[in-house]
This record gives sequence, structure tokens and C-alpha cells, in this order.
Amino acid sequence: MKPAIRLLTGGRALAQWILDGGRRERRGTGVSLRLRWHAYWFEHHWNVEAKQLAQASLPSDPILIVGVWRSGTTSLHELLTTCLPSATPRTWQCFNPSTCFLTGAPSEESAAARPMDLGRIETRGPQEDEFALLLLGEPSVYRGFIDPRRLIACGEDLWSGRQGDLKRWQDFLRGIAATAPSSRLLLKSPNHSFRLPLVRRIFPRAQFIWIGRHTGEVLASNLRMWRAMMGLYGLWDCPAGVLERFLKDMLRAYANVLARCLDEVPPEQMLWVEFEQLRANPRDVLERVLEFVCPDSGGVDSRRDHIEQAVARIPVHEGVRASLPDDPVVAEIETLMTAARRRWGFGHNLRQQSWLGSACN
Repeated sequence: MKPAIRLLTGGRALAQWILDGGRRERRGTGVSLRLRWHAYWFEHHWNVEAKQLAQASLPSDPILIVGVWRSGTTSLHELLTTCLPSATPRTWQCFNPSTCFLTGAPSEESAAARPMDLGRIETRGPQEDEFALLLLGEPSVYRGFIDPRRLIACGEDLWSGRQGDLKRWQDFLRGIAATAPSSRLLLKSPNHSFRLPLVRRIFPRAQFIWIGRHTGEVLASNLRMWRAMMGLYGLWDCPAGVLERFLKDMLRAYANVLARCLDEVPPEQMLWVEFEQLRANPRDVLERVLEFVCPDSGGVDSRRDHIEQAVARIPVHEGVRASLPDDPVVAEIETLMTAARRRWGFGHNLRQQSWLGSACN
């Protein structure tokens, strides 16, 4: 017997994309009707929200945590949210993007285990905004969780930049920023690594924290993650070889975007962090990250108190060891990561305080 699935319901564009896939292999009961029903009300509520969000401004200077999937982006997001006042998307908002600015936060907190590792997902915890982007109907590679047969095409849209300007995603971020107008917007999504040219156009004064991790470990962990998410949300089974081909395409795209960023992104906009450093010494990493994004945010003692609270609350789980595949693209990525450490690592000169000029309270 196949395990029960969780149906991801969102806007009309997502529902139609799912329905266009044809007869589902893991159908459940009344999937088509449920998709259409949810899409109708989703669009109704979103139209109400969108009118409100149109009045909000989109900040030019967010902090974005990037790096390929399974590099430690979630751990750093949770740690940084705990020790840095910020406007960051929460789980209840990302999975209810059409109503979250109308209803307010849920009265009760709940938590669940992540399907791919030892992490926990909390209702009010920081969350990846890609899930809001997906449910809003924007073309997200996470559509591949639902229909793994089309995963390669979803990846090609992301690698090529054919996803458009993502207007609904931008409107959603206006709402998130408005929840804490005196704080900087803090975002985390591995997918934004591949969208950096678009993100830099939208947010010309953004700062990026890029987490690098051993490529062999990244690949092994991604196989587990994608399989787990397809098992949880997939309406179709993943054909043999599709995930492996997708990850190979991802490595090529990763090498391309990292090479481009090394040419285009100055040190004052990018900080390179190693997953092994974050796991072995999260206090030191957090102190350097905070100095990078907000050098004038209070005294040293206060900053260290916040860091201690974050480290005590948020664990960084050790990754599974893996060897490097014998692949020229993998060798290229390792070479590029060495260059990234030299250009953006902890040894580079941190930006001048006047470059950004925004307050971190």
C-alpha cells in the first residue's frame, strides 16, 4: 500500500498545473474537486490581500541566506532569526499566503518533524518563502514534489531564469516586511541561489550569506530530501533516473551561477560561510554574520547574549559523511568554492558602515 499523501493546495495557476498532468497515480479522494475548490477561495482571498499589499513598500536591502539545498541554510536561518530582530516569513504565513495578512497568527503553536532529517517545523518558526511562492502559483521547482515526472522541466525553468518577475512573491514579501517595518527583511531559500540575477535587480542593496558544503554530502542529502518530499506530496511516482538527472543538472547550474557571482557580486554584498564551520563553532559564525549584516547593532555583550540564546535553542545537526563523486562538474564546483572562500570568506574586509546605511535594531 502506498503511503497517504498531503495535498498541496494553492492558487489557480498551481491547481491548473497539477490538473494538466493528467490522471494521478496516487489520487486520494476527490483531488480534482478539492484543488478547484481551494483555488477558488485562494484567489478570492488573495485579491483582497493584494489590494492591501499594494500600499506597502518593498525594501531594497534584505538579507538573503542562499546556498544549494541541504547546505545548512535552515539552521542558519533559525539561528539568525533568534539573535537578530528581523521581518522573516513564518511557517503559518508561507503555507497560508492568501489569508495570513487578513487573519493574523494562529492562537496555538504546533510542531512536526521534518520528513528528511532531525529538524522540526514550528507553526511560528522561520520558514522558506519558496513555499509561499509555490502556493501563490508562481513557477517553483518545488512543483516537482507534486509531480516528479515534470521535475526536469521545473529545474530548467529555474536554471534558465524563465520564471518571470514573480510579482505575487514580491507582493507577499511586501506584507512580510510590513509586519516589522523598523527591521530588515530576512529571507532564506536555496532556490534564490539560482535566481540571484533577478533578486539583485529587485533588491539592489541586498546582502547575501552563502553557505557552502562538501559536494558529495550535498548530493547524498539531496537524494534523501527530494525522495522524502515526493513521498509526502507526490501525486505521481518519480520515474527511474529522473531525480539523479535533475541533481546532475542542478550541479551544472550551481557551478554557472557561482562563477557568475564571483565575477559580479562585491565582497560588501556577500559573505561565504562553511557548513562545517557552522556545525563546529556556531557562535563564531553567528558573530561574524552579525558583524557583516549589522556592525553597529548594540554592544558586544548584548550581541553575545543573543548568540548564546540562539545556540542554546537551535541545534546544528551533523551531516552524513560522503565522498566526492568522480565528476568534472563536481571538481569545478570545489574549485569555485575555494575561490568563493577567498573572495567572500571571513578573511575579507567587511563592508563599510556607510555602504548600507540602514538601522538594525
